[in-house]
Amino acid sequence: MSGRWTLRYGSAAVFIAAIIIAAALFANQTTHNQTSAFASFSVMLTDPPTVPAGTTILELTYSDVSLHVTYPNGTTLWLPFNASGTVNLFSLVNMSKTIASTAIDIGSTVDKIQFTIADVDAVVNGVMHNVTALSDTIVISIKNSRVNETLSGVLIDFNPTLVQIEASDVNGTLVYYYVLVPSATATIISNLSKDQIKVGTIVELGEDDRADVVRVVEEFSKKVTIASASLSVNGNVTTLSVTLKNEGSTTFRVFGLTLHGEFNTMRTWEREKDDDVDDDMVKGVRERAHPQTIPFKVNGTSLVPLLGDREDNEDDEEFEHDGEHEDADFNSLILQPAQTITLNFNGLVAVRSEDDGMDYLSMVVTPIASSNYTVRLMGEGFQTSTITATS
Repeated sequence: MSGRWTLRYGSAAVFIAAIIIAAALFANQTTHNQTSAFASFSVMLTDPPTVPAGTTILELTYSDVSLHVTYPNGTTLWLPFNASGTVNLFSLVNMSKTIASTAIDIGSTVDKIQFTIADVDAVVNGVMHNVTALSDTIVISIKNSRVNETLSGVLIDFNPTLVQIEASDVNGTLVYYYVLVPSATATIISNLSKDQIKVGTIVELGEDDRADVVRVVEEFSKKVTIASASLSVNGNVTTLSVTLKNEGSTTFRVFGLTLHGEFNTMRTWEREKDDDVDDDMVKGVRERAHPQTIPFKVNGTSLVPLLGDREDNEDDEEFEHDGEHEDADFNSLILQPAQTITLNFNGLVAVRSEDDGMDYLSMVVTPIASSNYTVRLMGEGFQTSTITATS
């Protein structure tokens, strides 16, 4: 009797175990089907730079690449890449280079990309120059951001302007400073080749990709406008005001702007007392026309001229954020949909240099009254406006 009960219980246990195993296999299969549909996803960089005559190399060192991803289950996070490197931007004219690669669930949304500009160097007329970036970290919104292909990626159209600024050192010798003013857009592209998944791959841009890049730039240009701008000069004091309006449905980032035209420059210098000179100081003044571009970075709603005078720039107020990527502005101004913001500058546009002694030389730059100037907004895409300086 007990043997029959044992047999029955044993058979029942085996049957139940089989059901449990089958259910587990089914559940695992279901979960696998829900989570294993991945897209191989690449980050690619293309770049048509605007540079001064004589520029032969423009090297950008990048790091801290990350994507802002919303997964199909609603989870949102920044996905970091262990990606860094240096690229000569001249090698990417009408070409794209894969700088990072990963796997992302199909159906996810990738709406922003971020990377750090760690260093920039340029060779102009055979001389290597270290370049100051207007913004160290770039955050770009991504157009057509849904991931729906097995081989897809984001193409960053990084369109920087290298600004050459003429100045003088403490000895009165002519020197040049260089500032990189970034402008960028990004869009999802699909139907990549298997080679484009490999980091370091450089390929020629196809006609469809070029058309997508142009389309995104045009869309940004239509959505964010320079509503008004004014420029005036009073003695050595320059006043610049630029009002921006976001008429689109997404946020727009502004890294800075440039002011293009003909400027006056007043250079003054002083030297320590010389034994052969009775005056305590030797002073001099020199006036000449200035180069045609002044870059401004944004600091809140203030504009800060960036003329290569790095010691002065270190005193600029730092941006405050809570440490989260999505809340940090990273040396940029975030313009919300339907928002209007006015950027202002009022003061001296100047470069000052000095050594350990008393020697120094300063350069004050002013617009010329009644002359025309072009304001170019630098951010996600770019916009321009023409203004006439008043006195």
